[in-house]
Amino acid sequence: MRNLTLTLLIFYNSYLIGQEIPYNLVYKNVEYIELTNPIVLCQDSIGTHHYFKLANPIKILNDEVDSIFIMNWSNLHIGLGNRKNNEFDLFVPINTALRKKLISSDTIGFSISYQIFGNIGERVIIVQWKNVKPKQTSEDHDVFNVQLIINEKDGSVSYLFGEMPSFINTLLSLFFQGRNLALYFIDDFKSFSSPKNEIFYVGQNWEDDSIIEIEKFKLLNSTFSDESHSVYMHYDHSGANLSSGNMFKFSLLGPLNNDDINSDAYVVYPNPTLNYLTINAESEFYNYYEIYTLGGQLICQRKLEDQIIDTRELVKGNYILKLFTNGENYKLIKFVKQ
Repeated sequence: MRNLTLTLLIFYNSYLIGQEIPYNLVYKNVEYIELTNPIVLCQDSIGTHHYFKLANPIKILNDEVDSIFIMNWSNLHIGLGNRKNNEFDLFVPINTALRKKLISSDTIGFSISYQIFGNIGERVIIVQWKNVKPKQTSEDHDVFNVQLIINEKDGSVSYLFGEMPSFINTLLSLFFQGRNLALYFIDDFKSFSSPKNEIFYVGQNWEDDSIIEIEKFKLLNSTFSDESHSVYMHYDHSGANLSSGNMFKFSLLGPLNNDDINSDAYVVYPNPTLNYLTINAESEFYNYYEIYTLGGQLICQRKLEDQIIDTRELVKGNYILKLFTNGENYKLIKFVKQ
């Protein structure tokens, strides 16, 4: 009973603070392009510490980063940090333990490498895990191919998946390791035993499991472990099974670009509104929406039913409505709540 109560409290806490998440998530499918001339951090063996430094720092998710490193853990991870600070942001594209050395039965080698593209202000840094093998697998030939993409122009970080085992084999591999599937990052990470860790992970919307979004739970006065805590970060989505080309892009919430706001007053009505917004039947069919303040703070996100949006819980003011047709296609509309 005690464990059940603890589980419910953690989920309840995660749900409460989810509205304060400062990050935006975009999921899309793009071509996975393997690096052609990367700098190799390690090959066929993962040592105690691998890193590279940036002569000119880069600002990512509102943090200044000048060093990118892999620590002496077997987990698939990367740290983005600043040499002046004792903390860094920890990114885990998939919470699998890796085999740190080749064994005699392996038929292909593996590598972890990186490549930097573009000039200062527009740099793209790609860290690539090529043919890395999970510590435990259901099939001997199962390997993971993943890229972490850092984009200086918009300050974003993306997880992009290449050739992967079948989804069921990925789940089995993690199950054998005592983990559930989780894609996550930890903001301002100090240590696993830190009195406070805020973990942001890719999950399902509580009200509509067809929606992929960033969730969060706060771990207080407890040592973090992605084995024991992955149950609280569980990722499961039938439309995104981590196959080649699946990308999850994390960016900082900020003011929405006024140039993108649609000036067509007839997309939604009435505007201003008191209780409900109705989508014009002659416009495109939308299946999902988000509402933001003019400052870019996400207020709510829901599946769109019958092309009607309930605004009764909003306080009076100006808002931005983001209407989605499918995937990344959307339209921004400014409206007034009376």
